[in-house]
Amino acid sequence: MITLDDDPLGRVYLDHNATSPARPQAVEAVRAALAAGHGNPSSVHREGRAAKAIVESSREEVAALLGVPPGAVVFTSGGSEAIEAAIRGVADRAPVHVRRVVMPSVEHSAVLEAVGALEARGFLAERIPCDADGRVDVDRYLAALKRHTALACLQWANPETGVVQPVEEVGRACRRAGIALLVDAVQAAGKVAMDPRTVPADFLAVSSHKLGGPQGVGALTVREGIALAPLIHGGAQERRRRGGTPAVALIAGFGAAAAAARESLRDEAARLLRLRARLEARLRDRFPEVRLHGQAAPRLPNTVNFSIPEVAGDLLVIALDLAGFAVSTGSACASGAVEPSHVLLAMGCDDAEARGAVRVSFGWNTAAADIDRFADALPAIVARLRREVVR
Repeated sequence: MITLDDDPLGRVYLDHNATSPARPQAVEAVRAALAAGHGNPSSVHREGRAAKAIVESSREEVAALLGVPPGAVVFTSGGSEAIEAAIRGVADRAPVHVRRVVMPSVEHSAVLEAVGALEARGFLAERIPCDADGRVDVDRYLAALKRHTALACLQWANPETGVVQPVEEVGRACRRAGIALLVDAVQAAGKVAMDPRTVPADFLAVSSHKLGGPQGVGALTVREGIALAPLIHGGAQERRRRGGTPAVALIAGFGAAAAAARESLRDEAARLLRLRARLEARLRDRFPEVRLHGQAAPRLPNTVNFSIPEVAGDLLVIALDLAGFAVSTGSACASGAVEPSHVLLAMGCDDAEARGAVRVSFGWNTAAADIDRFADALPAIVARLRREVVR
């Protein structure tokens, strides 16, 4: 059994974009839902009605965070399922002459691979490049919104760099063109204010554990009037948009996390921005040669992605882990081999710089002292890794 209690100083967790530690409100909501009973929300008896009340109350909290009507929220097993449900659901209902998908080249693999599966079915996918700071080429994106396009995809914020995309401009253009828009809001939810009046997305995909809720639950929002073929058949749950018995306890935790994130959104964004500035200043001071990826673009307040020359990102992550710090590379693992980030390569980084990148991401339980401990420990670790390379 793995335990984290053997470090007398306590570990510093700086990987919130991978998963954010469960908020106390979410933990209590899950516990209470499990203790309350064992009703199925589809059952009409008292136990079933009690379970359904938990689900619907949580649906209202998630809807409030996202700025949509509660009826628009479809609970899923997470962000990847939400994305797959939107992409395949639109494709399965698309006329035979409407078989194009538009997306940036820096989308999450959940989007890239789902669209890749459509290409195997004969769909055409247009991948729009980005600039050196990771922002999609808006002019080329808008020009790609042609007839016969079934779906446009756009990430609200990149999980590796935190770079925020022009979702408002693209959303308005898609609405004018009559093209459905899927916005991957997995990283943005709970970190930026969401208003469907300014970001007219037809679908939003979100995930509970990115904002301090439990893993294994997420949501897809579906704009009223949009036809969507269900990904999972077999029941009338979720207004026939997703079959299967809802995960009541997980949904309860999701709702509690959404409520906590919404209530603290404005103050928390300002606090995280101060932490980001603090870390970036310390990095520049200790490593004048550091490269901060996406720094000139609008970014999430909680994300710093950097490369230090002559230091491999995977080795730095391992060394930091042994020293008590949890961060990540932002790279994908394929067949056991670490590949350079497709996002950083698309931004113009060379292979060495992309492989050297490390992502630090913080959240609701990150303190300034955590940032300082990390920044103070980093120089000695980097120096040791550089010495080992020379040997």
